[in-house]
This record gives sequence, structure tokens and C-alpha cells, in this order.
Amino acid sequence: MKNSLLRRIVVCILVVFLVAIVIFGSLSCFDNIRRTTSLTGNIVKSASYIVSQIASDYDMENLINNPSSKKYNYLKSSLRSICIGEGLEYIFIYIPDTKNNQIKYVMVVAADDEKNNEVSEDRKAGTVIEHKLFDAEVQTWNSGESTIYEYSNEKYGRFMSSYNCIYDKNNKPVALVCADYSLEKIYTEIISEIVIKMSIVIVALFAMFALMALFIKKKIYNPITMVFMSMKDYISDKKAGKKAFEPINPETNDEIQLIADFFNEMVVDIDSYVDKIKTLAEEQARAGTELDVARRIQYGIISKEKNICMSDNFMVSARMKSAKQVGGDFYDSFLLKNGNICTVIGDVSGKGVAASLFMVFVKTLIREKLIDISDVSDAIKSANLEICESNPEEMFVTAFIAIFDSESDKFHYINAGHNKPVIIKNGKAEFLECSPCMALGVFDDSEYKQCICDFSNGDILYLYTDGVTEAVNADKEFFSEKRLLGVCNNTEYTANSLCQNISSSLESFINGGEQFDDITMLAVKRQDKSLKLQCELSELEKIQQYIFKLDIADKLKKKIFLACDEVFSNIVNYSGADLIFVSYNKKADKISIIFRDNGKKFDYLEDRPKKDFDDFDDGGMGIMIVKKICTNIVYNYINSENILELIFTDNQNN
Repeated sequence: MKNSLLRRIVVCILVVFLVAIVIFGSLSCFDNIRRTTSLTGNIVKSASYIVSQIASDYDMENLINNPSSKKYNYLKSSLRSICIGEGLEYIFIYIPDTKNNQIKYVMVVAADDEKNNEVSEDRKAGTVIEHKLFDAEVQTWNSGESTIYEYSNEKYGRFMSSYNCIYDKNNKPVALVCADYSLEKIYTEIISEIVIKMSIVIVALFAMFALMALFIKKKIYNPITMVFMSMKDYISDKKAGKKAFEPINPETNDEIQLIADFFNEMVVDIDSYVDKIKTLAEEQARAGTELDVARRIQYGIISKEKNICMSDNFMVSARMKSAKQVGGDFYDSFLLKNGNICTVIGDVSGKGVAASLFMVFVKTLIREKLIDISDVSDAIKSANLEICESNPEEMFVTAFIAIFDSESDKFHYINAGHNKPVIIKNGKAEFLECSPCMALGVFDDSEYKQCICDFSNGDILYLYTDGVTEAVNADKEFFSEKRLLGVCNNTEYTANSLCQNISSSLESFINGGEQFDDITMLAVKRQDKSLKLQCELSELEKIQQYIFKLDIADKLKKKIFLACDEVFSNIVNYSGADLIFVSYNKKADKISIIFRDNGKKFDYLEDRPKKDFDDFDDGGMGIMIVKKICTNIVYNYINSENILELIFTDNQNN
């Protein structure tokens, strides 16, 4: 087995003991080092003091000048005896020059013969070297106090040093004594000793672990393995369709025996439940299939996505995404008998199959009533009455109904307890302040008041259910009305792009989290009727007729047509477009003629090199004329379409 229980038990115990040994060994090592370091400090301090007392009887300059004298050799022999006897590495006698950061060696000895010969050669009496004095050296030289200092030297290693002053007969400091003790030597000896002791302990523990592992294997692992294999064989036999089962009996008379007995009892229960589970699984599969069919039927009745143009100047776009396989949200858009456009969005209380069935009933009923009854308030009142009469589960539905008249700049609406819609004018989004009436299906005598709102060219009405604003992310935050308004604030939206951007924002906000409620939205954008033209020069006559029917001054019509003639000719001759759309828009004194084509990208506003008059034979004169005639020109390239807006002012007659 890859993850053997026996192996894990042994490894865990072994790791615990090894960690304990390492910790104990480390603590012991640190304690020994601490105590030894303290003892070493006393040794070097005593040694430097003894040397300073001995050397005070000698004249330092005389020693420097006579390194071959008997006094020099006697003192050097005495220092080396102290060095060897105290286990020191080096003893130095030198004269410091604190001003010039120099030292002059008087005498240097080492305990090791090879090192002693080396330092005697390198640090002869009178040798002067550059040396930035340690703080400890300066302190001893200035105050006479004995100091201890630890330092590292790349050549000689790490040392603990003690400094003492050598005084002359006038009690003036004439030299310093430095006694060095090798710390690396101490650490190496201590660690080596501890490693040897720990190795003996580890070997003993391994022997004990081997015996423990054998015991665990015989008394615990083997019985558990037998129980496990019996369980595994039982599962394999069940998959193969075999029903025979040999009861497990490990004969341990302990907890493992209890596990085996419990499993034997469980097998009896499992066998009795298997047939029931199979039956339930078959029923669940049938129910799942039926729900999938219901989902497809629902999306057949209400499309997941819808983008249509109604009455030529109303663009309608909608999206729906159920939280479960089927949901209770719905939307609808259709023509009334008088030619007006009706849009509806609704949210049934509850979710799942019941809400879906009730939704189909309500959607069909509202459409039927609005088509048959000309007065919107009466139609919704009649629908509410029938919903109340045919509602044994006492469900209800919130709805928003909007009626658009293509001949006026207004729309009529009724809010039956639904969310306030968003209306976008000139790129600025705000909630439509409307007093909601009672939701449908609550009271059979509820009244529904019809309201009116301005709806000009370019305006967008955005309807939605609470699944949009109440969408929740991983931090338990709601998408909120504030975020919704932030996404809606844009002057370039179409009905389709508005729904698409809000859907994308919701997906990014939820970020793969669970959808708790149905998400449904519907947007309506009003735009003037546009000319649909073939990419042929003969279609220019239609543009002329279109412009000269406008309610503006004749002089301005001629200027507008002159600019349109040049733009249309350029599109036909150079763009490679299939279709060209021309539309008209007027707000206050601002008049816009908008060309849309699917040809190659061409920006009228792009800076071009200035030309002399004779050079205009090669092209460019027409574009210059268009720029002169228009008050402003706006160009965009959106969704693989050139969109050119020629802007004029109503007082632009001269």
C-alpha cells in the first residue's frame, strides 16, 4: 500500500523522537558553548593580565631593537609557555598608534609550532602594519581596563581576545597585550562530542523502534489489513453482482474486533438498502430528464437571449438565466393591435418547477389581456383578477409593463410591485422614480395606475429582476443598484451592448460563485428610422429625398446634402461595404446625420498632410469641404462598423 498505516505510525514516532533528540542535542550544544565561552573569557582575561604583569618589567623599545637578546628570548619563551599551558592560540605584545591607526609589533607567539614560526616571521619585532583599532583596544589603551572582544579573521579564523595594558615604571601605558583563544576549535570539539553521543542514542532508538514496529505489525496492522481487505472484497463483489459475504473475524477481542462486528452488521443493512437506492436513482434520473425537457421548453417559450428591432425604430434586447433548471422570471415584447410596442418583465415568487408553471400562465395571460383590452390599466386589472382566481398555491408575481408609441416621444407604463427600472438619457443613467402598485396575484381588487415618461431618440429603458442587483459574490456583497448605475452610464450603448455589458459585469462580480436567484433583463432603445442602402451611387437619390423631407431650412438642407453626397460617394468608391445605413437625429438646435457601414476602417478626422491647390486632383478636396460645412464630425469604429456622425446646427444657414 502507498500509505501504509504501519509505516505512518513508525515514521511519526521516529520523527517525534528524532526531533526531540535534535532539540535536546541543540540545547545541550548551545549550553556547552555558552559555558565554555564564559570559561574561555576568564582564561584569556587571566592570561593577558599575567603577561601584562610580566612584560611590565621590560623596556619595549629595547626589546624591539634587540630581538636576539636573552631578555627578548626569555620573555618570548615565557609567553609561549603560558600560551600552551592555557590552551591559547596566540599572544601578541604591540604598541598601538591611535592617531594613525597603526600598530608596531613587539612580540608574537603561538601555541602551535608551525603557526609560531609563521607569525614570528610575519610579525617580527618592530613590524608596523595598518590596523584600525577595535573599540576594545582603544578602551583598554585609554582607560587601562581589561576588555574582551570577539572577532573573525579570514586568515586566522574566529577568536575571543582579551586586552590588557603594559605600564612602565612611571605607570604610563607603553604597549598592549592581546591573548587569543580560538572559538572555532571550541565549537568543533563540543559539536563532535555531542554528535558521537547522539549517534549512540539514535542507534539504540532504531533498535527499539524495530521491535516496536514488529509488535504493531502483528497486533494492530495485520488485523486492520484483514478487515480492510474483507471490506474491499465486499465492495468488489457488489460491483460484480455477487451477494455472498464471509463475516469478518480477526479474533483480537479489542476495538478492531468491534469494527469488524459493526461492519458485518452494516453489510446486512447495505444489502437491504441497495435495491431501494437503485429504485430511487432510477426515479431521480427520470425526474432529471423531465427537468431538462422542461428547461428546453421554457427556453423555447422565453429565449435565453433576444435581439430584435420593432417598428423600425425600437431596438429590444433581453437576457435570461435561471438559478435552477427552470425558473420563475420572464420577459416578453410584442406588437399591440394599434401598432404600439409592449414590453413586459416579471418575477414569480419562488423558484423551480412550480414557479416555472405559474410563470407560463402569467406571461400568456398578460399578453392576451394587453392585446385584447386597449386600456392598459384595465388589462392589468383583469389579468390580476384571473391570477387571483386561479392561484391555489397563493403565489404572486411582480411585473413592469411598458407601452411605446412610435409616433410620440413618450411611453406609458405600470409598475406592479417590481424593481425601479433604469432610464438612460444622453449617457446618464438614473432610476425611474415610479410609485409601485400591488404585485399581481395578491388582492383581486387591486388598482393599477398608468404613468407616462418622456422617451426621446437615443434614450434607453432598462428593465431587470432582483436577481441582478441582489447577485452575491464570495465576500457576501450584493451587486447593488449603485454598481448597476455605474455600468449603465455610457453614451455609446445599444440595447444589445447594454445587456451584454451588464451580464459580463455580473459574471466578473460573482466570479464563479453560486447564482441564488434568476437573472433576467430587458433593454429598449429608441432610434430614428434609418435608410438601408445598397453600396451603389444610384442610391444617392434616396438620401436626397430623405434629407429634403426634414423639417429644417432649405439652405441647410442643401448644405447637409452636399456633405452627405461626398461622404456617401467615398463609402461607395473606397470602403468595400455591402450595406450603408443613414439615420437622422435632432435634439434642440443640434442636427446629426449618421452613416454606418461595414467597410474597411477609415477615419475622417485623422490628420493628413496639407496639400497645395494643384494636389487636390489626387483626392482630398471632398473631405476638406465636408469638414468646412459641418459644425463637428464624430467618428467611431465599433463592432467592425464605421460610424460617422455629421453634426450641424439649426441656425447654420449662411
